[in-house]
Amino acid sequence: MTFKLATRPVPLATAAALFWAGNFVAGRAINGELSPLSLSFGRWILALLCLAPLALPRLRGAWPQLKQHWRTVLVLGLLGVTLCNTLIYRGVAHTTAVNAVMLNAFVPIMVLLAGRMFLGQSMSWMQCIGSALSFCGVAVILTHGAPSQLLSLNLNPGDLWVFAAVACWALYTLTLRKVPTGIDKIAMLFATILVGTLMLAPAVIWEWAHQGVPTLSVHSASIVLFLGIFPSVLAYLFYNIAVAQLGAARASSFMHLIPAFGAMLAMLLLGEHVQWWHLAGLANVLAGVALSNGMLPRLNMPRTALR
Repeated sequence: MTFKLATRPVPLATAAALFWAGNFVAGRAINGELSPLSLSFGRWILALLCLAPLALPRLRGAWPQLKQHWRTVLVLGLLGVTLCNTLIYRGVAHTTAVNAVMLNAFVPIMVLLAGRMFLGQSMSWMQCIGSALSFCGVAVILTHGAPSQLLSLNLNPGDLWVFAAVACWALYTLTLRKVPTGIDKIAMLFATILVGTLMLAPAVIWEWAHQGVPTLSVHSASIVLFLGIFPSVLAYLFYNIAVAQLGAARASSFMHLIPAFGAMLAMLLLGEHVQWWHLAGLANVLAGVALSNGMLPRLNMPRTALR
């Protein structure tokens, strides 16, 4: 990466959002050619190979901190590598890429709720209202604009798999707060991917033993190549640079581009369509996120927090 590119955080944050949106579309495009386990495993093996030249020289210096925080590395690998993308690929085998990227917009609210449930973090009334508003948006997307389906539990299983992936990513985000600030980020990313891939390997080996080792076509190989380089390596590196130069709050706001990019890519590459319930649900989710983060005018609510 050239110095000139590294000093342009806005294009880098935008590119990271585009690459992560492409993850959902690529997972949908390869449906039927590779299983979710094989696709996820191939992606992360390639990512390790791409990162190795950068990470291996740094591992020696980072090893004492990695060893000290091995539990954090283990949890990050399980949530962010072993589970999250495998669940996404499982989900997009049964739902549209458009649905998946729209549900992904719920991540910030899920982080708030998980922090409340597992860490006892306080939530303001504004955050509670924002969470409820976002939940309404998710319900609209899950039920295709017919929330009464929630009562009959008549939901698309693919959407539920994606929602489970959203929960994993929220917990991954919370766990990131335990990573020491001084640790080398590339070494940490490499260690996380390595641990997560090792935990994924037994399930992949079992699947291959019973179903045979999959054969890669030109189409499936090109998708694995894209996934292993762009969403797995470049997106993380670009986003880390953007966070360092813009700050976490400004950089994270670019992640709201993922639904827009994902919808456009799904329409262009997969021939999918954006329905009214996608737009209505996304509007509710983003309004809830904005309200929770103080981006909208404050309501006249008590200045107390739920503890």
